[in-house]
Amino acid sequence: MASIALIISLTLGQIAKFPQGSQGGITLLDITVVILVLISLFKLKFRLKKPPLWLLAALIFVSAATLSLILSPLNLNLTQYLQSFAYTLRLLTYILLGWVIYSGALTEIRKNTAKILTFSGLGLAALGLFQLILLPNLGFLQNQGWDPHFFRTASTLLDPNFTGAYLALTMLVFATKAGKIFPKKLLILSFTITYLAFVTTFSRSSALLLIVAFSSLAFLKRSVKLFLLGLFLFFGFFLIFNTYQKSIALPRNIDREHSAEARFDTWQQGFEVFQKSPVLGVGFNAYRYALDQYNLSLPEFLQSRGSSTNDSSLLYVLATTGIIGFIAYLVFLGLLVRHTLSSKEEWGIILIASLAGLLPNSFFINSLFYPWIFLWIVLLSLKVTADR
Repeated sequence: MASIALIISLTLGQIAKFPQGSQGGITLLDITVVILVLISLFKLKFRLKKPPLWLLAALIFVSAATLSLILSPLNLNLTQYLQSFAYTLRLLTYILLGWVIYSGALTEIRKNTAKILTFSGLGLAALGLFQLILLPNLGFLQNQGWDPHFFRTASTLLDPNFTGAYLALTMLVFATKAGKIFPKKLLILSFTITYLAFVTTFSRSSALLLIVAFSSLAFLKRSVKLFLLGLFLFFGFFLIFNTYQKSIALPRNIDREHSAEARFDTWQQGFEVFQKSPVLGVGFNAYRYALDQYNLSLPEFLQSRGSSTNDSSLLYVLATTGIIGFIAYLVFLGLLVRHTLSSKEEWGIILIASLAGLLPNSFFINSLFYPWIFLWIVLLSLKVTADR
């Protein structure tokens, strides 16, 4: 049941959400994780094993994030403090899920990791293609803070870039032994559906993730076939992307280059926020309030969902938690990589390839802290720990 609950909540994405405030809210995925953690804690009688170093480092980062918010130089009211702290609690809950699983609870999640990751990715792909056909114009979501995407697969995550990243990771699992949970013909069909949805996100940052991840996977497995497959998927993406640009984007004056320029602007904003408070940052998840109080953004941008974070994950950490939080996060990533490199199992190779792809991708979207992708990292890390 736990595995099915995770698959459903991952697949339903942002559409299964209980709004709070103008843009915030609690998703079904959040609720599912909280329930699983609470059930597990009572089942274990709150007796948790000593966590592995990578999990301990994640908890230390959460502590640094909490401290950065407590000592924030910003003038925040109680509501703003609570809204900022909400994401820290979410992050902590996802880490606790990893800890209770490591301690022996929810063994079916470890056993069904491949199914959870592939079925949720396939579900996002199928629903995304339906959305592309039935609702190609998502401009009606703009008044809720979402970008007005046209003829792009956004699926239930309502964002082509994060959807593309998740689908790229899904294809990584499909291409390995871990993905051989389907009969061959069904595997090919599932891979094709996922790739079609991935391509129609027209997300260049996701294409970067794809080629880096598949190249890393091919190198680690010493596989020319995987490398050629990655190249085929990558060039197939840009062939269709160019067709989209000429036949859809340009005739409708959709300026995709503007989005690239906007990212440079957000990087500059992030660095300026960091300079205001370099040691502990302005407070984890208080980024929007920093842009407002330091007059670093236009009022209309502050009303968008994009203003809550920086497009670069590492710059976001640096700006909101300062050098202390940045070092804590790098230690977490370093210990996770070291832990994974010591494993030569299939899941360890997939995790290294995933992280290799996510790192450059995270310079363009805040993918390392996106709940769906963060949970992906946690589940893979636990699978590596179990296989050791």
